[in-house]
Amino acid sequence: MTINLKELEDAELKDLITEYYKKYYMTQLGLPDWNERIRLRLNEEQNYCEKYIALIEKWFSYDFNGKKVLIVGCGTGGEIINFFRRGADTYGIDPSSEALKISQKKLELHGLPIKNVRKAFSEDLPYKDNEFDFIYCFTVIEHVTDIKKSLSEMVRCVKNKGKIFIETPDYRNCYEGHYKLPLPMFLPKWFNRVILTILGRPSEFLRTINKVNSRIMQKFFNDLPVTSFKIDKDNQRKLPKRKLNFSYLAELINFMNYKFFLISKNQIWILEKRQND
Repeated sequence: MTINLKELEDAELKDLITEYYKKYYMTQLGLPDWNERIRLRLNEEQNYCEKYIALIEKWFSYDFNGKKVLIVGCGTGGEIINFFRRGADTYGIDPSSEALKISQKKLELHGLPIKNVRKAFSEDLPYKDNEFDFIYCFTVIEHVTDIKKSLSEMVRCVKNKGKIFIETPDYRNCYEGHYKLPLPMFLPKWFNRVILTILGRPSEFLRTINKVNSRIMQKFFNDLPVTSFKIDKDNQRKLPKRKLNFSYLAELINFMNYKFFLISKNQIWILEKRQND
């Protein structure tokens, strides 16, 4: 495991990360293991932010070295550091001032340009047309104000034949990934908020979520000058081990959803911008 010694040894950065994720994991979501999740965030580059970048390299034999990359929703900067390590000219935007403060601190510690991350919204990207080779958007679409405009902006900013990676939940299943709970997300939000309240968990965060699914996303893509590829990462999914509780029932429904309707917990897309005529 790669350990970021510069980050782990910086007390100010550790305090910033702890405060930011305590608010998110404990206050907003009420996760019982919030303290352990914060500990893992101290080395989020390895624990949280490496997986999909490595998979993209594997799936497409993609080399990020020398590429100009934009991260839409860069958060606390884990992906930024990982792309820089691969030799990419990396930029990031995020609407959260608190998250950007952490990202900028990480860039400073690694001797990287702080100006490459800035406060902005996905609906209005502060970049030129056809500027980036690759745009990375992980667990962001379910939070934006305007999905159509956000996607249009990413397509505008990527080069012809450039790629856009999007990962977001498919809310036709029985799981909510932020709360880490089995919830019937295909039912109205008020119903799931009642369940959260019964479980003693804060429910206001659920209001901020767009209940996207792969059918909705495909409709958006059809109106854009892109070729879309949906990646099936669950093709080896197995029947869950039998447990007599609600979690088992939710997992069983998710398993059946995938086997019969190809509905996964999360949807993963690669978009390629078509050459202008």
